Amino acid sequence: MRRFAAPMLLGAIATAALSSPAAAQGPYIFLGGGLSIPMGDFKNLDGAKTGWLATGGVGVDIGKKGAWIEAEGYYGSNKQDAPPTGDKTNVIAGFGTVGYSFGGAAKVHPYVLAGVGLLAHQFRSTSAPTTNSTETKAAFNAGAGLSFKLGPKADFWVEARAIEAKGTSIIPINAGFTIHLNK
Repeated sequence: MRRFAAPMLLGAIATAALSSPAAAQGPYIFLGGGLSIPMGDFKNLDGAKTGWLATGGVGVDIGKKGAWIEAEGYYGSNKQDAPPTGDKTNVIAGFGTVGYSFGGAAKVHPYVLAGVGLLAHQFRSTSAPTTNSTETKAAFNAGAGLSFKLGPKADFWVEARAIEAKGTSIIPINAGFTIHLNK
């Protein structure tokens, strides 16, 4: 039952936020990309090198103080150090995330976030015989960033996170844009 507690809590928060029009500030979408830096066993045992990743999702502000919730996805790829060349690992992840933005009406907002979800670790080998394997596991993420207001409907952001699942640890360093749909 414990493994369902965090998703159930995120679902309850999302339901409360979306069902309370007085509290919701409006939905938004975001897209970004950046570096995927492997850590721990993923780097040391698997031999993964720094790669790339893309992220995107939807979110909604909760209340007027800076809290928000998001549903987000990641797709990234890291090549392997060891021969044969061409071996790589793709990381596909989906998270329910909560966060808090500081700064009120300022043009620059620092923020923190944390979330839970699932991560698929897909190893692809080009050597003979070809090896392809996928392992899906529970994952969590936490991070911090800065959001820069570009106008009433758009923000530019930069952030660093830690994404952790058993045997797969990465530090994404991302930048991207947020478009507010109801402002």
